[in-house]
Amino acid sequence: MAAKKSSKKKHTPAVRYLRYELTNSATPGTETSHYIDLARDLSAVNRRLYRQGRDYHVKRVTIVSSNTEGAGNRISLATIPDSWVARNAWQRGFKTWTHMNKVATDQMAGDISGTWSDFKVHLSLDSRAAYNAGNYLVPKDNGGNNVDFGEWLHSIMVSPDGTTSADEFAVHMLGGHSGSAGAWSSVGLVKSYAESRATVSTEDPSVPSVASDDPLVNVFDYGTTIDEVIDYLEIQNDYPPYNQGTYPGETGNMPKPLVVQDTTLEFGKATVGSFNAICGLLEIETKSAFASDVYSVLVELAPGNYRGIKAEMI
Repeated sequence: MAAKKSSKKKHTPAVRYLRYELTNSATPGTETSHYIDLARDLSAVNRRLYRQGRDYHVKRVTIVSSNTEGAGNRISLATIPDSWVARNAWQRGFKTWTHMNKVATDQMAGDISGTWSDFKVHLSLDSRAAYNAGNYLVPKDNGGNNVDFGEWLHSIMVSPDGTTSADEFAVHMLGGHSGSAGAWSSVGLVKSYAESRATVSTEDPSVPSVASDDPLVNVFDYGTTIDEVIDYLEIQNDYPPYNQGTYPGETGNMPKPLVVQDTTLEFGKATVGSFNAICGLLEIETKSAFASDVYSVLVELAPGNYRGIKAEMI
């Protein structure tokens, strides 16, 4: 009799541990920013493409200071806010980029896009500047050797708006635009989403100011109670509990990544629990009481069904 086949799903091998070294400011007590692109780094260490348009789940982060005493040492990890605004803004950017490429290649005999073509965005203008300057953190082995990268180019939009030729610009998730019409260098997807989307009316419902004077309303008003209740209903909670002019994540309304973990290093070490990172983009802010203190940061990705990693579609 033939043996029953196991129904257990086959495990997909994947490197889930990424170790980084970051150096704090040469001035003790000064906050320093560092950036990580988990999709880029997982692609390099696993020798296969991990698309950026995923919600990556971090299981644990362990931080160790090169100094044995950790008094005054602090580290925070921040990500793109996991909100419907951020997700819709990314989806809109992705659809625009996809449609742009389709329109441009409609007359081609076949698909000419690269095998590893992917919609890649920056976290913010600050992270874009750091990336262009070659200042992103890089995974290391136990001997301090860096992983070798291949090609990882961020997506470019091309527009004829405001120019006689073509305006080419990058895209980032959080914060305002950089440049001007016809000469954009990078466009904020959340801000662009906010600028293109209809919002609620300024007052909902819009109640006539004389509602409390209506004769039928006052049929049972034997005193002043009904009028006062109606007055409160007219003026309370008819405006939304959020700023109608800006969306969180754009200029003037929390334009920086949101902190998801914040800790101090006791005796030079700390471990923080799980969180998710949209697009796998992280900003790490550190502060040390020591000049040029080096932190070793070990990021453990949660196991899952996306090439061995837990990372759902946005």
